[in-house]
Amino acid sequence: MKSVSFWAAAGAACVSAGLAVAPVHAQDALHPVLIEAFANSDLAAREEDWRFTLRVTNDDGELVGRFDGSLADGERWHLVSPPEEELSDMQAGLWAGFAEDEDEDEDNEAGDDDTGNGLFFSLAEADIAPGSLSLAEETGSGWIFDFEPELGDAEMDVAGHLRGRLTIGGRPTEVQELRLWAPESFKPHFAVRLHAFEMVQAYERVDGVPAPVLTRLSQSISGSAAFQDFDQSFELAFSDIEFLGEAVSGR
Repeated sequence: MKSVSFWAAAGAACVSAGLAVAPVHAQDALHPVLIEAFANSDLAAREEDWRFTLRVTNDDGELVGRFDGSLADGERWHLVSPPEEELSDMQAGLWAGFAEDEDEDEDNEAGDDDTGNGLFFSLAEADIAPGSLSLAEETGSGWIFDFEPELGDAEMDVAGHLRGRLTIGGRPTEVQELRLWAPESFKPHFAVRLHAFEMVQAYERVDGVPAPVLTRLSQSISGSAAFQDFDQSFELAFSDIEFLGEAVSGR
């Protein structure tokens, strides 16, 4: 079985996985607000078009790294703090994961189109079940849509126990927040029980960037596995974001 660290790894992996090619993921009969929001948010870009600072905060403290896609392969991630010799085991594993993801990208580059979405919101990568978006609330500042999460995993029965919510707002109309949470305790695996789970992705406008970008991803999870309790949380914060390319429609 996958350990509970699967959740933390999945969240952190979005930093690199978001730069990969997204599969086609159609939504039928979208609300007009969503059509406009996705047109204004879902843009394609290349990995080398991005620069940003990433702060990962968890119980082990704060890890700060800088990504510069304009640099040569293998040199794009730079550890800002703490010094490498002071990284905790979890931080060291996370940092090594970024380098490994970059190595895998290098191996897959030949003949491949490396255009993805980067830090832009991507409907294709949002784990939203096709046809499940429904208007839940219209506020003075925007719209809130509920949806059914679509999370495929051979060993963890997750999606049916989670709820999803997408917040739309701004002028022009754009994606502002995606939230997944578990309304009650559940067992995704016979040896695992989750008491609580929540993940939030926040998107904001940044000067010089043609669409809202991911500025924060937070996740909290608690439960028990193999008769041991766990309570984990982390936050990824993106700042100093620069977009160096020319974005095109990703839809």
